[in-house]
Amino acid sequence: MPKVLCIYLILLLFQPSVYAQVKEIYGTVSNQDSVPLIGAIIYSESRKDSTLSDTSGHFILQIPQEERYIYVKHPNAELKKINWKQKKLPLYLQITTDEVIAPVIIDADKANASGQFHIDAKIADILPSINQSVENVIKTELGVSASRNELSNKYSVRGGSFDENLVYVNGIEIHRPQLVRSGQQEGLSFINPKLVSNISFSSGGFESRYGGKMSSVLDVQYKKPHKKEISGSIGLLGGDLHYQGISKNGKFTHTSGIRYKSTKYILKSLPTKGDYKPIFSDLQSFLTYKISPEIELQTLSHLSFNQFQFNPTSGESKFGNLQELYSLHVSYEGQEKDKLRSAAEILTLRYRPQKRINLQFSLAAFAMQEFETLDIIGYYNLNELNTGLTGGNIGDSIAHIGYGSYMNHVRNKLQILALKAKQSGHFQAEKHQIYWGILYENLQINDHIDEWTLLDSAGYLNSPNPQYLELKENIKSQNHLQNHKITAYIQDKYRLNIRQNTGEIIAGLRAHYNTQSKQLKISPRLSLALTLSGKHDHTFRLSGGIYRQPPFYKELRTFSGSITPKKQDQSSIHCVLAHNFHFQAYGRNFKLYTELYYKYLNSIIPFEIDNIRIRYYPDQRTSGYTTGIDIKILGDFVPGIDSWFSLSLMKSKEKLTGSTNDYIPRPTDQRISANLFVQDYIPGYKQLKVHLNLIYGTGFPFGYPGNITQKALYRSTSYNRVDIGLSASLLPKKRTRKTPFFKHIHSLWLTAEVFNLLDTHNTVSYRWIKVVPNQSANAANVQNSFPIPIELTGRRFNIKLSLKI
Repeated sequence: MPKVLCIYLILLLFQPSVYAQVKEIYGTVSNQDSVPLIGAIIYSESRKDSTLSDTSGHFILQIPQEERYIYVKHPNAELKKINWKQKKLPLYLQITTDEVIAPVIIDADKANASGQFHIDAKIADILPSINQSVENVIKTELGVSASRNELSNKYSVRGGSFDENLVYVNGIEIHRPQLVRSGQQEGLSFINPKLVSNISFSSGGFESRYGGKMSSVLDVQYKKPHKKEISGSIGLLGGDLHYQGISKNGKFTHTSGIRYKSTKYILKSLPTKGDYKPIFSDLQSFLTYKISPEIELQTLSHLSFNQFQFNPTSGESKFGNLQELYSLHVSYEGQEKDKLRSAAEILTLRYRPQKRINLQFSLAAFAMQEFETLDIIGYYNLNELNTGLTGGNIGDSIAHIGYGSYMNHVRNKLQILALKAKQSGHFQAEKHQIYWGILYENLQINDHIDEWTLLDSAGYLNSPNPQYLELKENIKSQNHLQNHKITAYIQDKYRLNIRQNTGEIIAGLRAHYNTQSKQLKISPRLSLALTLSGKHDHTFRLSGGIYRQPPFYKELRTFSGSITPKKQDQSSIHCVLAHNFHFQAYGRNFKLYTELYYKYLNSIIPFEIDNIRIRYYPDQRTSGYTTGIDIKILGDFVPGIDSWFSLSLMKSKEKLTGSTNDYIPRPTDQRISANLFVQDYIPGYKQLKVHLNLIYGTGFPFGYPGNITQKALYRSTSYNRVDIGLSASLLPKKRTRKTPFFKHIHSLWLTAEVFNLLDTHNTVSYRWIKVVPNQSANAANVQNSFPIPIELTGRRFNIKLSLKI
């Protein structure tokens, strides 16, 4: 592959010049705060030549020598006309963007074959949510299933599992915790929204420069500041502080942030009562130093400490329907204590030998330690309640179904060390953009597992040998895994003009080899896009390819704790047909996006989901498919502010390889997902704003745990949630700022939020219990296994104060 890359570059570098009357101009696009803008469209006066600014705001444009003007347009700014002949190269173009920005697509005027949504990180601040994270914004995007857990940052895209989503920070894929079982344990996301400059997201059919997983890619770039700024916030759920600056000579920049989060107040609304002690914190710093005009050194450092401690006391659940209604009461003894410590360092050298060539050399290290400690005893009683259909008081107990107890013991420890070295580059010709890269990764995992569950119900303690206890589950294992992986990719992005229309073609190859499977796999990918010039700018896109996902670690671990070695990659074939266009309604601007997709799944490792914990069946393989349609409308629902509505219809099924049985729904088969995010303000007083987020999702399949053939027997209840936030600016208008306190303050906002406004009882998963049947006449013939719904948080209020200097 390196030989092919060299030949390709040589041919491009020494091709004969056919544009003698063409002038090449280049420069940087930024906003009013000197922050580089990604996705700004720069085009010529004739509109025949155009380009997009990259992640650093840089652009190169070839235009006819006789044309005097260029135009700069960004979806969040007014069109700007510039006489480039009156300026010196490189051009420094500054445009004014809106204060509050919503997620937008960068292909407002031209074809975009990548199909990526570019999102502004500020949305994480204004979206009412328990987790103020970039991932929480992603949950509202096209193709992302409705959240099953508002406490978690995990998300499912087009039927994929939580482990099938790529997350890049500054060009390096990051790693996330592996042992987390529930949302309340998860803590902070790796990405700090206050440090982010650019976010792009693709829900399928993405480019060859992204790879290694089958569902989606989230690409985040941290910002390189151009001015000093301090911001912070404090509220009932914690706080954060962010500081950035630049040296006088402009060579050194720094951006740092610290976060603290505690969801104790939120967790008190859960059905299981007790003493919750969640403490989550992290520190990040992104430094850059310009050694010369062509060379820049960057380093991103990350430290985090998450601790979750819980002493449960009691819990009560009511479940059933109009015909059968039950109540479960549980008393607890014991405690749970989980810890996560992680550290990461990403060192990057950027070298730009010519204005057409960008080279990047990166070294990265990720270290993570996870500890699970749990000793909890539960005593439970199950009763049947009066539904009122046969008279009597509704809710009164009419039969004692049974009782039982259990004891859980866990002592788990997982250590992960990942070392990476990457070289990547970007070459821009007149119409071509060539991307290439090669990555080496060394992964070391040490896993100590010691957990067992004891049941005292339905005869579990009737052991033939009274000296020994018969355990429902007993896992003891020591695993050590070392894996070396080499990945390489090359892709070409070609832009063309067809009369007044514009097109784009992205073609690429990705290859990887790892010592775990000892297999070399190649994945071709292709995307085509065409924009028809006109009033509505109709854009059509067809993309597809092969997407392979090598097993990481969880995919190899069986329910008994042992490792299944030499498993081949999971793979899927994507085919996405997309269309979007502009239109006006009621005098307002809108854009409609529609994507049809089909994913053929091959050699998939089946899994089941318990809360947010995924357990795999590595000794089994399935094949299947996922198909659906995603629709999103974005625009001025309220004049002057972007809002959006997204709807996804999906079906995802699978069957065991070699089985003659019918397809069954996959655990992520959520047929309907809908999200509405609306921003509003009081007319004439934009300092008072309202943000409303509505989420709806149909139920997910579930069944008996640990039984691969009966894991989709039932469907959960639907997920419904409404969160609302009201923000008011406490900063007087400039002409009234007379006190020194307001002199240096850029913004000061007070926000009040209501989470789960309707106090809906949403279910995240089910816990199966067994009871010793009562011998009364009313309960003698009942089944002794019941799925108990595990409910999520109820209505809660939050208040926070945000400051920027």
